[in-house]
Parts: sequence; C-alpha cells; structure tokens
Amino acid sequence: MAQVDWYIEGIEFSNCNCDYACPCQFESPQPTYGDCRGFAAVRIDSGHFGHVTLDGLEGALLYAWPGPIYKGHGECQAVIAERANEEQRNALATILYGGETDEAATHWWVYRTMSSTVHPPLFKQFELDLDMERRTARIVISDVLESTARPIRSPATGDEHRVRIDLPNGIEFELAEVASGTTKTTDSVALDLKDTYCHFTRLRQSGKGVVHSR
Repeated sequence: MAQVDWYIEGIEFSNCNCDYACPCQFESPQPTYGDCRGFAAVRIDSGHFGHVTLDGLEGALLYAWPGPIYKGHGECQAVIAERANEEQRNALATILYGGETDEAATHWWVYRTMSSTVHPPLFKQFELDLDMERRTARIVISDVLESTARPIRSPATGDEHRVRIDLPNGIEFELAEVASGTTKTTDSVALDLKDTYCHFTRLRQSGKGVVHSR
C-alpha cells in the first residue's frame, strides 16, 4: 500500500533533562543522568498530510525512558492543537506517532517505536512564543505544561554563550540553536526540568526523513 505523502515545515522547540551537550545528539551510549525525559513542540508554518492542510497548527510529543532511548521501554503522548478539525487531528497524530514514515526516518518514528506505552493523544490550546535567533521561548499547553527558554550564560562571566549543533545526516534537523530550558508538566508525562538542554530548529520533515535545505 502506498505511503501517504506528508510534509511539515516550521519551528521546533525541544527540552530534555540532559546537560546542555545532550549526549543523544552525539550518539553517546548514555543520557546525562541515565534516563531520558522531555518534550518537543512544533509550530507548523506550512504542511500537509495527503490532501489535509496543516498550516498554522501546533503539535507536541512528550516522552520518557528509564534509560537511553535505544533500549526502549518508554512512554510517549502526542498533544495536538484543539482547534484542529478531525482530519487534521488524525493526520497530526499519525505523524507524531511515526505513522506513514519510512523505518527510522524521523525522531517521531524512533520515539514511538521505542515506547512500550503509547498514550492516546490530547487536544489542547497552545501558546507558542518562539524566537530562534534570540534563543528565547515561552510555551504553554493548556492543562499540560509550561516551558521557557533563555540563552546559555557563562558561569564565569555571565555573558551569553551561543552554541549550534550541525547534523548533516540527522533524522530530526540539520542545524539547531542550543539554549537553556525549564519545563514543568501538570498532566501527561511527568517533567520537572530546570536549566537543561533545549534546542530550536527549523524543522523540515517528511515521511522519507529530513528534507535538506543544502
């Protein structure tokens, strides 16, 4: 059966419990503290799933694993903008849970495959204020979480410290701006993060993987 053609482009924000140099981005065998917990949210500037338009919608995936992601036994839950209609909700749930996607082609496919518990999606109101250049963010998902980001600052001088991660063959992004994130959940996967790794990226994803800009 032919795979549904889909594409998403927009700004993604992700925050996990690791130190600023997230070991997953470097294929290190262990997360900073042994386990992995976090979330990723995306503001879709343009996108489609077959004939279904996804422009202007938001979605997020919350996740947790007792060890490194590749060892599995995790949990995940998608959260989708409540203003999405039924077709859009079904489309975004499929994408965020790794459906209609080539094997291991996206981080969403990996997260779903490595999760033994997949919670049904939630439909909530989103507030996303994302500034990738300044590395600041405020994210509110109604009744689920609140998150903020700021630039990393040198503990010696207090000056802003800018770091980028360049992954030419990554399954999530090509280039990401790293910052300091703080997230607290009130529902879904339990998160209580304070000044930990987060990144901003221009997400360009399809069922075949990252759509390269260069």
